[in-house]
Amino acid sequence: MPETSTLDTRVRDFLAVFSPATDPADVGALGACFADPFLLADETGARPVPRAAFLAALPRRTRLFADAGLGPATLTGLTCRRLDDRYVLARTDWDAPRVAGGAPVRLASSYLLHDDGDRFRVVLYLNHQGLPGA
Repeated sequence: MPETSTLDTRVRDFLAVFSPATDPADVGALGACFADPFLLADETGARPVPRAAFLAALPRRTRLFADAGLGPATLTGLTCRRLDDRYVLARTDWDAPRVAGGAPVRLASSYLLHDDGDRFRVVLYLNHQGLPGA
């Protein structure tokens, strides 16, 4: 199994696809990061989501951020734990700036990643809380 710093670097590189700097029109790159289907979990429960449905919902998510007065979130924290030879649990913290100013909103999510040795794929995407005002 790779050492922790190598694993952290691999996961950070993987999560860079989620970055606001990534071309939003490149849904293919983002789609390749998710299993089809994957499990989405939030305060309402868990449900399987087809990759195509997730990608189609991304513009709505962008609008939800805008409606909540938030800009694109930036990764600010990451902890990784290898569960076995094929799975990694990544807990992330993201800061979304307030468009009107003030302290950013901290968002947290976790990802269960399948590691085939060359790349990761999200098999479980857990949002720990919803957007404020959403």
